[in-house]
Amino acid sequence: MNAPKLHHYVPQFHLRRFADARGRLWVWDKTSNRMFGTRPGRIAAETQFYRLTHYEAQGHDPLAMEKQLSVLEGEVAKITDQWLEWLPNMAPLDVVPIPRMNRRTFAQFLAIQLLRTLDTRELLSTLAASKRGAPLTPKEEREAHTELMWDLETIELLSQRFRRSVWTFARNDTATPFITSDNPVTFRTGDNLQWLRAGILSRDTYLVYPMSPQVVLFCYPRHGKFRALGKFADAVSPVLLTEGRRCPALC
Repeated sequence: MNAPKLHHYVPQFHLRRFADARGRLWVWDKTSNRMFGTRPGRIAAETQFYRLTHYEAQGHDPLAMEKQLSVLEGEVAKITDQWLEWLPNMAPLDVVPIPRMNRRTFAQFLAIQLLRTLDTRELLSTLAASKRGAPLTPKEEREAHTELMWDLETIELLSQRFRRSVWTFARNDTATPFITSDNPVTFRTGDNLQWLRAGILSRDTYLVYPMSPQVVLFCYPRHGKFRALGKFADAVSPVLLTEGRRCPALC
């Protein structure tokens, strides 16, 4: 059996939801300021991105992480496919039924998706290089990144925050679709003025995850200024989106 070579750091099931009728994604490369069309299987991926080279020499399966990610993605694709099937027919304040196990699985997915991207690897590498005064090799970058992704305490810390948050689904009925990126789990300050890369678990930040061109998920902490949002838990947002209000918050 051929080992998978191209490892996606954004799942293909997620990318396919943002493709056009011909199955193409329209991509903006912010580095080159270039736009182009491509297939979901060819983007947000690198060769052997999750290969566990530091365990390979000990006889362990170097693709164990990639295989585990694939299993998790399969479970989350089924869960979210069901949500996306229900949501178009639901009224504002209708509650999406989310069994405890599905909630736990999806919260874990959000935590891992946050950590698994190229953006996270580059940030981790920059911090490590700054600390030791020399850049990391590509092998060292991959090993440091995969070790972080297998840090169960970190995964559980993030998962617990997301699992205990107030989940609210906002629908987009405008002609302008939501978009996604190579880092789709994002965070916003409680005053809605700033997107964050650091300090994401501070008291008044909330998670934003576009699920499709028509649906976005908000995860609000249950304390501080967001305490009153508990009544919207797992519900369709009552906020009406307009062309001028593309990414709404409830507060």
